[in-house]
Amino acid sequence: MQKLLTICCILLLAMTACKKDYYKDGGLAEARYNGSIYDYLVKNPYLFDTVAYVVEKAGLKKMLMEDTVTFFSPTDDAIRDAMNELNNYRYLTAEDSVHLDDIDPAVWRRFLSLYILRGKYQAKRFARIDPKNVYAYPGINYVMESGYILNIGLIYQDYNGVEAVGARIIRVTDITYDPANFTNNPSVIVATSDIQPLNGVLHVFNIRHTLGFRGGEFTRIAEQYLQNK
Repeated sequence: MQKLLTICCILLLAMTACKKDYYKDGGLAEARYNGSIYDYLVKNPYLFDTVAYVVEKAGLKKMLMEDTVTFFSPTDDAIRDAMNELNNYRYLTAEDSVHLDDIDPAVWRRFLSLYILRGKYQAKRFARIDPKNVYAYPGINYVMESGYILNIGLIYQDYNGVEAVGARIIRVTDITYDPANFTNNPSVIVATSDIQPLNGVLHVFNIRHTLGFRGGEFTRIAEQYLQNK
């Protein structure tokens, strides 16, 4: 609940601080931060305390401090949920529970690299996506730092009965899950967009997001590494 209130506060501050041309439901625009992406995570521990920790453990701290990148950040809740799912599995298989430090750095790097895109990408750079009509508005597929392909696009919301003139929201989709049917692919909405640290852009996912997009994927990969120790 506290983290949800924090997100609401960030959005409220953005709406009062920015003049215009922001993406209302998509969060911030022109929100400058005098520090790196990693610094921003550290300075906002209510949402990113655990994220910052696993970024460092994954060996990605330097990248998020120095390289020009766009980071689609999950919140601490996504990592907590992933760890809970892993430990529930281990409980059912009569194994001891594990903690963040027990997870191999390569696992954290594999999953966090899904969310890093080289270069600066504010919301306005993304093409329109309409999940109900992807042939007309398909968004664009991007190769992320991990080499994984995600579809990223802007949903144009309706307003007062007029089509596609309302707020624009970033949607990120795991396009490779079901290439034959776009609507079957797991996706997530960006809750806060266009935070602009000195070395790139930060977009923050909705609190309810499955780490790695696919349910059970983190448990499968993490358990493989744990069994091979």
